[in-house]
Amino acid sequence: MLLRGLYIAASGMVADEVRHAVVSNNLANANTVGYKKDVVIGQTFSEVLMNVQHKEQTKPVGRLPLGAGVVDIPIKMTPGMIENTGSVFDLALNGDGFFVLETPQGTRITRQGNFMLDGEGYLQNLTGDRVLGEAGPIRLDPNLGDVEVKSDGSIFQGGQFVDRLSIINFESTALVKEGNSRFVVREDAQPIDADAEVVQGALERSNVNVIEEMVNMITLMRTYETEQKLIQAQNESLERLINDMGANI
Repeated sequence: MLLRGLYIAASGMVADEVRHAVVSNNLANANTVGYKKDVVIGQTFSEVLMNVQHKEQTKPVGRLPLGAGVVDIPIKMTPGMIENTGSVFDLALNGDGFFVLETPQGTRITRQGNFMLDGEGYLQNLTGDRVLGEAGPIRLDPNLGDVEVKSDGSIFQGGQFVDRLSIINFESTALVKEGNSRFVVREDAQPIDADAEVVQGALERSNVNVIEEMVNMITLMRTYETEQKLIQAQNESLERLINDMGANI
């Protein structure tokens, strides 16, 4: 029973370390444009065991649980606050959908809309990935007049239609974070209807609630300390038990 107690406390510490890393990353990206926070879904060992048994991959190891574990870290796609910036090439999506980027690694999607023009006039993000329209990479001429982006993504320059932003949408379960607020779409994923309006001169802020994440961080630290004390107490009990048994031999 003492060893089982050690396993329970240790598994809780491992799970809390994962939660701590996720919360830390959320806080680090609280001011990142278009960032979507991660959440941690945990289960007790008995729940995990039941799921595995259902798939006939293992056999029962006893009736008592052996602690907790992290089973998934999904992306929370709730919208962030849209903040006006007044910059012509700052674009925000109000609703469900993603901008499409052409990157050296292939097509990627993002909610980060702080764009700019490169030396050739192509619309790109901060890391140099080109923004795709329905006709391919979007190219503008700074000498042809003002740029206007309509709510449906249509881009006009000097009153002339240039292209329409490619905006697509997927379930959050089909997305994998790649960094720089970009997402990779799983190969077998099917697009769903995009219902987003483009807002020019604005950016979507992170959906991280700093106060909520700080509270989570404090709670995790206290829980981790409690689990450490549990392991210490059980270790001391185990040590006394071994010493007592040794003394009686």
